[in-house]
Amino acid sequence: MLENLYRRLSAVLLLILALCATVFIGKETVISIVTIILLLAELGISFLLLKKREKLHVVLISAMVAEGLFLLTLEFWLLALSILLLIVAGIWRGLFGQKVSRRVTPFTVVRKVLFSIAALIVIALWGIGIYAKPITTPVALAADAAVTIDERKLDSAAVMLKDIEVMNSFGSRTTGSEGHNQFISWLEQQVTDMGLKVYRDHYTFDRWEEKNSSLMIDQQSIHVSSAFPYSGETDENGVTGELVYTKRGEYDQASGKIAVIEIENFRNFPSGIVMNMRDSSPTESQIAPNEGDLVLTTALKEAKLEQAKERGVKAVVVVWKGVSDDKVEKQYVPFTTDYAGIPAIWVNETEGKKVIRAAQEHKEGTVILEAEIQKNAPTESFYVKIDGKNKDEAIIINTHTDGINVVEENGAVGMLSMIRYLQQEQPERTMIFTFVTGHFRLPDFKGTSQATSTWMEGHRELWDGKKGHMKAVAGITVEHLGSMEWKDDDTGHYRPNGKISTEYTYAGNEMMAAIWLKAIEKTDGTRTVLLRGHNKFEFGESQPLFEAGIPVIGFIPMPDYLLVDSEDREMGKFDAKLMNTQIISLLKAVKIVDGTETTKLGKSDGYSFFYGRTK
Repeated sequence: MLENLYRRLSAVLLLILALCATVFIGKETVISIVTIILLLAELGISFLLLKKREKLHVVLISAMVAEGLFLLTLEFWLLALSILLLIVAGIWRGLFGQKVSRRVTPFTVVRKVLFSIAALIVIALWGIGIYAKPITTPVALAADAAVTIDERKLDSAAVMLKDIEVMNSFGSRTTGSEGHNQFISWLEQQVTDMGLKVYRDHYTFDRWEEKNSSLMIDQQSIHVSSAFPYSGETDENGVTGELVYTKRGEYDQASGKIAVIEIENFRNFPSGIVMNMRDSSPTESQIAPNEGDLVLTTALKEAKLEQAKERGVKAVVVVWKGVSDDKVEKQYVPFTTDYAGIPAIWVNETEGKKVIRAAQEHKEGTVILEAEIQKNAPTESFYVKIDGKNKDEAIIINTHTDGINVVEENGAVGMLSMIRYLQQEQPERTMIFTFVTGHFRLPDFKGTSQATSTWMEGHRELWDGKKGHMKAVAGITVEHLGSMEWKDDDTGHYRPNGKISTEYTYAGNEMMAAIWLKAIEKTDGTRTVLLRGHNKFEFGESQPLFEAGIPVIGFIPMPDYLLVDSEDREMGKFDAKLMNTQIISLLKAVKIVDGTETTKLGKSDGYSFFYGRTK
């Protein structure tokens, strides 16, 4: 009986080891060491205690050898082989390696069925891992691959700051707004003045923009942190009703009333679910567990406003929990949802306690959310080209033009400086600079992923290489330049910590990762974390290029104030000198890419899956 129990536990353990080695990216070395130790223990028990020698031991020894060779070489195929051998050993021991009993019980049948299902799941995950190839071989560039940028020919930090101030003068630039349209016109005039032809794409969509929001309870004003974008609207008198404290999605009891719900912030979100780190510079840089917490929170903990509307709720008050009042102020979140047709507002945790108390006492409140609704609002994307010596190949440099503050999105301003520099001499390949609209209205513009995918679908002649079309051999995405880091500290206060924002940079393959590391190798103060698209997530406008198989470098720091629609446009958190430094690095990357053979640039690795490496 003890021998059978041992064999059952052994079978489960072998599958668990195979599962862990498959799903935990970046932990392969530790898991391999643990696996070797456990397999040695397994063999010791069989040989020394049970006095058994089985054909299965050949599989276990082979798995140990494969694990050992993997530790020496870090070759992915050896890891894949060892996982397969563990699966084979687990199935062998779990289904065929136990003493056969003449009496078949329901427990035995259920146990074998469940074990078989578990084995099939591990096999399927192993197959996905083989397809995704989570471990890739780093590429080392030659020392002479580095390039220099003549800073005398590049816009200074002061010039970039002046352009930033012009951008800020247009105010908030949500998609299709007056400020956004003015910004696009200014950008187009800038590139026209450089002698470049502007190619435009016109679109229309239904636009929503907040004009005024407030909350009154007992004739007292409750501070509203921000309006819920594209939620709904009221007239100037608002809607009045009993406040009902409930859970998101549970709106039945709030029919004909005003629902009050709480959304708790993800402070320590398991980042490996949405990110996978390739490399970092300096090596101690890593993915912070609270990076992009508000965006992730509002995406994963939906308020489910459509359900509230279906239940006849008049309005929804959403209360933040677990985040400082200052950090949530004026946050334009979520920015990826459909129009809901019901007014909703955000309040911070301090004010939220007052609202929840009033709801528990069945008091009435009045929600006002006046908004401008514009049917078939016009907006546009545009691109310009610097013709290269090779007219058949292109490098796409892209960003989006809509945003709400100095950082989101200043990539377009940075690209102006890049164009001025790069047009001073003819590049090897044609450079296509793409300025897209719709990032802040993804339900209408996301196409296959982000807003750039809509532009790409309309311009396959510029990138897909088919039927005489140009072939895009690489892409460089420019977003969120010059951002300094602000975080909630341990005491709950939102403040700067003296660091620059982590410079998250997606690399489509190991060659692009090596190019970016070469571009920043002599840069002081860099804080780079290189990422791979993971579990179908790649934040920013590099994603459509990546999904099209184009090797990318997607520069996208993600400060906590990225979506703050404040009056000062968050200028106190912006550093023009840092922006200048980052543009120099991006230009170096463009120059290195342009000087690299197409075959060496390769193609995108594709997404990795399961739990990514975070440090």
